[in-house]
Amino acid sequence: MQPDQPQKDIPLSDSAVDPSGPRRDQSAAPTVSLPPQIDIFNLKGFRCRYSAADAAASLWQRENTLVRRNDAPSVARLQARLRSGNFRMTPTQEELQDFLIRLRRDGLDGQMDWLGLAAELKSFQDTPAEELDESLNYMASRYVSVLDKLNRNYKGPALAEQASKLERLWAAGTAGLSGGYLQLLQNSLGVSDADAQAVQSSLDVLMDQRIHAYRGAAAQANAAAQTGPDRLWLQNHDAYMAARLREAMPFPELDFIPDGGTYSVHDLTAAGQLAQSYQSEIESAGTGGRNEAQLALNLAFTDMKAETLIQQGLVSGQMAALLRRSRPQGHSAALDAAGRYLLAAAQPSRAMSPSATIERTVFQDIYEAVLDAYHQNGGNGAEAIRAGVALGKAATARAYAKNPAARWGKSMEQYWEAFYTTPPLQKQTQADQQIEQLLAKIGCSPRRSNSTYQNYINDWQSFIAVIAKG
Repeated sequence: MQPDQPQKDIPLSDSAVDPSGPRRDQSAAPTVSLPPQIDIFNLKGFRCRYSAADAAASLWQRENTLVRRNDAPSVARLQARLRSGNFRMTPTQEELQDFLIRLRRDGLDGQMDWLGLAAELKSFQDTPAEELDESLNYMASRYVSVLDKLNRNYKGPALAEQASKLERLWAAGTAGLSGGYLQLLQNSLGVSDADAQAVQSSLDVLMDQRIHAYRGAAAQANAAAQTGPDRLWLQNHDAYMAARLREAMPFPELDFIPDGGTYSVHDLTAAGQLAQSYQSEIESAGTGGRNEAQLALNLAFTDMKAETLIQQGLVSGQMAALLRRSRPQGHSAALDAAGRYLLAAAQPSRAMSPSATIERTVFQDIYEAVLDAYHQNGGNGAEAIRAGVALGKAATARAYAKNPAARWGKSMEQYWEAFYTTPPLQKQTQADQQIEQLLAKIGCSPRRSNSTYQNYINDWQSFIAVIAKG
């Protein structure tokens, strides 16, 4: 999920501007009724400040980018904006100013955009691990802001009906987030059902913790939104109110394990990032992009990162135990994926080729060499990879001697020979060189101009730098 691009230089009131402005009874004010929002815009303030200007722009977009069938003016508006390069369909300064005057005059009704909210919540079923904390905060704040809006605008049976809609969408959204995260851990790390249940319970507790805190901050956020010339509509803009809640309660203690939970947000984020590394290796193995030796180096490299997190106390003891006991299942998932690829490649011959047999000993020998070196050399990941390469040369040579028809001949010799060698620049296209020059200017080390070993070093140094910042 990418952050919004906030509107700039629009003289709107924010959550607490112009406190001397006129106060009117909001319930007696006329209101603007808007059609449902179409799902082409980013989440509202996911990782950046969501201002009153952004809130007004989102309402303008909802009303003015809806193309109606057989409605020539709306089609013409869309075509004109596309021709001008305005692919996000953002309003001009003049359009937004005029729309703001209307909002300040008429207010905003309490109607819910259920389709828009459903689309927002559904997007969290593929939450990247590094965005887990922001996702929990966003979803919880949206739930509280919508519930508060419903309680303010509906009563009796109408309120019950609207609240029931919210609960259905909320249940589907939270199930999507936790289900996607759990599927990542189970498919990539091979966590057990019992561990998966503990993760699920922790996610539930962390979400409930945020909902409770946001409910406590809702009154303060409402009071702030009731001041200034924009008070008539901001309080009924549930996405804007959710952003104010997130600002009021940032939840900085990511390593805190709340009552009833097993893992902290920091634990779950770390596990998800390690699982994403495993997932990448499993997918590559399934398409022939990794053999047993390469899998051993890369999974050992990932597990060295996990060991570093554990040794430095950056994950809890419970999470350390989960990561360590799930490794054999994660390794098997990668080797099984490689085996399925080899078997499929051998099918045209209708005979089981020796090359289609997975050499688990090669994997295990190289993997253990890397981890043993890592523990013996005081946690130097780059040196541990060197130990794995030295063992890898011998292990693949033995595999080839055992079965000369197999996959461990010249191609692996060339792989090991080139491991420490920087690729010659003449093999790069001009475009490749330009890209690498741009990367160098911003302090990034271009992967294509590095040896395989240098890329491991750079990755390890980047990892150490990140965890050193806390």
